[in-house]
Amino acid sequence: MGFTVENLLNSRWNEAQFDTESRLQGEAAPVSELHFTPGTPFAVKAVFSVYF
Repeated sequence: MGFTVENLLNSRWNEAQFDTESRLQGEAAPVSELHFTPGTPFAVKAVFSVYF
């Protein structure tokens, strides 16, 4: 028997974050975009195992 608690304080965070620039043909300047993967939200997991 066991349990796991993730993000106990329910903080908002990014697991991965990338800044990319893109420019379409005919545009004068590139556009900067921020892409991210959100971090794990608050979660409690319980595990029960039976061995036989």
